Parts: sequence; C-alpha cells; structure tokens
Amino acid sequence: MNENKRRAIIIDTDPGVDDAASLFWVLTNPQFDIKAITIANGNVSLDQCAINALKILEAAGQSHIPVYIGAPDPLLRPTVDAAWVHGNDGLGDAGFPTPRVLATPGYAPAEMARIAAECGDITILALAPLTNVALAVRLDPDFKKHVKEILFMGGAVRVPGNESPAASFNPAVDPDAARIVYRSGIPVVQLGLDVCDKVREMPEDFEKLAAAHTPVTDFILRMLAFIRSKARRVYTDESGQVTGVDAVQDSAGVGLNDLTATAYLIEPGWFKTRALYIDIDTAGLCPGQTVADFRGMWGKQPNALWAYDVDARALVDRWVADICAYRPV
Repeated sequence: MNENKRRAIIIDTDPGVDDAASLFWVLTNPQFDIKAITIANGNVSLDQCAINALKILEAAGQSHIPVYIGAPDPLLRPTVDAAWVHGNDGLGDAGFPTPRVLATPGYAPAEMARIAAECGDITILALAPLTNVALAVRLDPDFKKHVKEILFMGGAVRVPGNESPAASFNPAVDPDAARIVYRSGIPVVQLGLDVCDKVREMPEDFEKLAAAHTPVTDFILRMLAFIRSKARRVYTDESGQVTGVDAVQDSAGVGLNDLTATAYLIEPGWFKTRALYIDIDTAGLCPGQTVADFRGMWGKQPNALWAYDVDARALVDRWVADICAYRPV
C-alpha cells in the first residue's frame, strides 16, 4: 500500500482490556499509519498503562511504534481508576511477560502537538480521559489547525452513565480536560455509551477467536478471562449498605466499549450521527456529563458529531474476522 495514502493517526489510550482489544484491531489494518501511542492515566496507573501498551505492541509484532507517556493525573482532580473491571494490572491480571522494549523519551502532549504539526492532517483516536489532548491544545495554539478530528470514546446523552448516573468514565475522570477539548474548535466525534451499550461481544465470538489460535487471539482471550468471570463492582450508600452490583454476565456478552470508537475509524458507515453542540458539565451533580443542545438553545454551532446508533453485528463480525486473520510479522 502506498504510504502516502495511509491515514495518519495518534492513539491516546489507557490500556485497559477494551483498549487492548481496540489497539489490536487498528494494528491489524494496514490502511492506518500509527504515528504514536500516547499514554494517559485512567483505567490503571500511568506507568502500568505504558507497560500494557508495550506488551500489546510486542504481541502484535509492532514494537517499532513509539509509546509516549503523558500526564500522571487529571488536570485539577484526584486520580480515578477502573481496576475493578480491568484487573490490577489493567490486562486482566493474566501475567503477561515484561515487554522487552521501553517507552520512547518524550512527554505525550508535546509529542502529540509535534506530530500533528509535522503531519498537518492527523486523526486522534482518544480512548482515554482527555488530559493529554487538552494539554496539547494548551501547549500549541496551532494544534487545532493540524487535527482533522478527534474520535472520542466517551459520553452519555440519552442513556445512563457508567461512572455516575449521567457521566461515562472517560469524561468523568477529567471533565476539565474534556471541556477544553470540546471547546477547542477541533471536530469531535462522540462515540459514547449511546452506541457502546448496543454492542456486545458474545461467547460464540470468543469461540471463533479460540479456534483461530494465533498469538493475538490467545492474548485477547487470556486477558478477557478476568472481565468475563471476576469483574465485580459493589455500590454502597453512606451507611455502608450495598445498593447495587455491577458484574459481567458472560452469557449476555461482554461490552468492549473502546471497540466501538475504533470501529468508527475503520468504517463510519456503520454509525448514525447527528451534529450537535455538546458541552461538558464540570460542577454539577455528575461532572463529566456530556450535555447536548438538541434545540439550539445556546445559539452555538455544532462542535461534535454525536453517534446514536450503530450496526453492532457488522462491527463485531469485522473485529473477529480481522483479529482472526492477523499474523504478527
């Protein structure tokens, strides 16, 4: 394939089981020129997320892609993680070996701005809290001129949140960063829970991965064992009384949310979208809530494409096919 026709992308991520599944999917598709993987704090600690990205690249035979470490904390708030669903190491506590390569020297927001300026027309696949992207916006006033669009896995408009009643995890971790990005002038495609909740990877899909028995499918299935059987989050009230439990029911499928955002990169035609002005609540009951102005009451031009529907089966079938067909070089 002609190098000039490959789409230049940066993947900003916090691996994460679903991040890993998504990274593998992009790595199987030669139409993308992955300029860098930038690491944000989110699902687990920053350093662990970097190690996980290096493990994923090594398993895929693509350790040449640079990995830059970014901001260790949200801009203004304490760090939040999601180890309950990803395991303490972020990859299902599966005991994958230590990667043989190290992260590349450089600060992720600065490298993101540099690469965008060099490319002039880059897409950012944002699978993590938007801290690094917001810092790049603040570091380089011209950054927004060089970014074609940001595909953001986050938000909840007409569905409940998964980190609070109205906010999804990524914008809830760093709502201040999300607000900076949404107000930056860079086009955002919001691929949040409105579509993620419609996509499930079923046991029969994992059976196909098992039958392929490649280094990548074996990695994915080993990693997913935790989320399919052990992931459990307990909610309590102020007195300590249990009020609810989140747990994966494997027979009902697994929701690997980051796959849905990655799917838009691979085939936008699977999605239905609507242009809206969306802002981020930073001070209400649910910081990180993505507030969509459906009636134009704020009088502002749309700053985002809100994805509200998806061909879920086509998405999952393509992911399974691409992953099963891939053989690391």
